[in-house]
Amino acid sequence: MDRKTRILFINRWRGTIGPNVWLEQVADQCLQKGLAVHVASPWRDAFLDGLAARGAGIHVVDGIEWMPRSFNPLRHASHVWGGLHAAGDLAALARQIGAGAICFNGLNALWLPRAGRLAGVPTGVVMHGTRLAGLGACNRLFFALQSRWVSRYLTVAEISRQMLSVAGVDAEKIDVIPNGVDTERFRPTRAKTAVAKEFGIAAGSPVVGAVTHLEPRKGAHHLVAAMAQVAAAMPATRCVIVGAVTDGQDEPYAQRVREDIHRLGLTERVILAGRRTDIPKVMNAFDLVVHPSQTEACPYSVLEAQACGKAVVGFRVGGMTEVVQDGQTGVLVPPYDEAALAEAMIGLLRDPARCRRLGQAGRRRVEREFNLQVNVQKVVVWLEGLCRGAGLPS
Repeated sequence: MDRKTRILFINRWRGTIGPNVWLEQVADQCLQKGLAVHVASPWRDAFLDGLAARGAGIHVVDGIEWMPRSFNPLRHASHVWGGLHAAGDLAALARQIGAGAICFNGLNALWLPRAGRLAGVPTGVVMHGTRLAGLGACNRLFFALQSRWVSRYLTVAEISRQMLSVAGVDAEKIDVIPNGVDTERFRPTRAKTAVAKEFGIAAGSPVVGAVTHLEPRKGAHHLVAAMAQVAAAMPATRCVIVGAVTDGQDEPYAQRVREDIHRLGLTERVILAGRRTDIPKVMNAFDLVVHPSQTEACPYSVLEAQACGKAVVGFRVGGMTEVVQDGQTGVLVPPYDEAALAEAMIGLLRDPARCRRLGQAGRRRVEREFNLQVNVQKVVVWLEGLCRGAGLPS
């Protein structure tokens, strides 16, 4: 197998989160097509063991670190110093395995992409979110440095492409391929009665659901606040929040959400279901899906909800306007406006026929524009182009 069919992914994510879902989908398709997949990570965990079982090579490399969530300059100085050394280690690994390209599964690594220059191979960076967009001059400085070593950027939303362009990245280096969803696994079914019974929800009660993580930017606290208003207008309504803490430093936030539920008198109405592995079944138990995230690009959980035929309510932020067509497949409200969020939820719950129409339209759009096989195959073509020193054709 020549180097043009070997791809080294750099990954530092834990748990069932968007970037890992993307990597798993892409790695599977690459392996099926005969490309060799290698993944470098600072640890070995169950997720990586699963990729290894599929045929991927796993390499533990110390020093792989995304930029710290901190305003402490000393932490960032340490990150830069460590990144310079880790870039050398990744370059050595790329040469050792004969990689044709290095692909960073995440944007927020400033110095690590230098590994491609050191190894003499093209480097791609995948941008899953939009969180670096509001840093102004710091944003431009970040990309002025990072883009020197990046051959191609891949984003999952058009708004992310725009953000990169505003930050000074050459538009010719940026490609957009949205996430995809398995429309066979996620499809409308009649699962409400069994799931509602499991959660102790009375038959006939409207059920609002969210599939998310308990971290600040995912905005579960906004949904809890909105539910206080929904409960006042429609007391029988219940809310199920599926998701858990994925990063230990977010535990105080999760505790705040629990306290908000208690303080607002919602302990009988809002259920924190934790992590679940039967998401399609649970999703189909919801009458309406709410995605209260404060920042998004192309969220999998929204695509999955639409694939299940569910109308979606959320904030008009980031790529949500690309995934949810306001008034056609769901309802978008001004960012962080909890009263507007509650009003949209109440309006749809009181009009089940409209709620179903929006959900059915969402299902049709997902089948047409967010098909898993089609979009992942586009990513594989992009990776093959990266190995050849190119990207997707214009």
